[in-house]
Amino acid sequence: MRSNHKARYLLAAALLATAATSLALALARTGPPTSAHAAATTRRAAKLPPVGTSSTALAARFAIVSGRHSNECALRPQSVDSLAVDGRLQGSCCTPMVFEHYAQQVRSLAGYRAVVQVPRDPYDIPVGQAKQLLTYDRQITLTAAVQAVYQKAMRLANEHGPCCCHCWRWSAFEGQARYLISRRSYHARQIASVWDLEDGCGG
Repeated sequence: MRSNHKARYLLAAALLATAATSLALALARTGPPTSAHAAATTRRAAKLPPVGTSSTALAARFAIVSGRHSNECALRPQSVDSLAVDGRLQGSCCTPMVFEHYAQQVRSLAGYRAVVQVPRDPYDIPVGQAKQLLTYDRQITLTAAVQAVYQKAMRLANEHGPCCCHCWRWSAFEGQARYLISRRSYHARQIASVWDLEDGCGG
């Protein structure tokens, strides 16, 4: 009887060893393709569709930018200067994004597509554009008349300024306002409207 138990035990052990070997070989064969697939999937996920105003295009972009976090409240203007010019500042800096609000913002910003100083998508801002706006902030001096328009725009804007806090966006969109007021004669309500549409704080 003991010999039968021993035989069954040895048979089971042999079967387990065979199964373990087969599994190891299978993993060894499929490992590299799986890794390559994961890398390819990551690359595909990282590619943002072009800006569009259709529900399909907006939903595709929202699915990606709502999960990005390179746009941060802690990011200072001087930090943007050190970023690669072909990079992107993406996602909400504060609260989670809401699709309906995001869609309304992008569709409204489409009306400014001819104004290169205004981003097409407030949650996907090219680093190159951010650097240009920060340059305006440093180089364009506010005259008394421009300062008056700027101060009125601050009172009219939902955030009472270019952004909800004094981060890189505040400085960038202050530079934007300096340019639009002094070079394109924007009035206070126009500046406040642009600021509201390019709000990147979520919600």
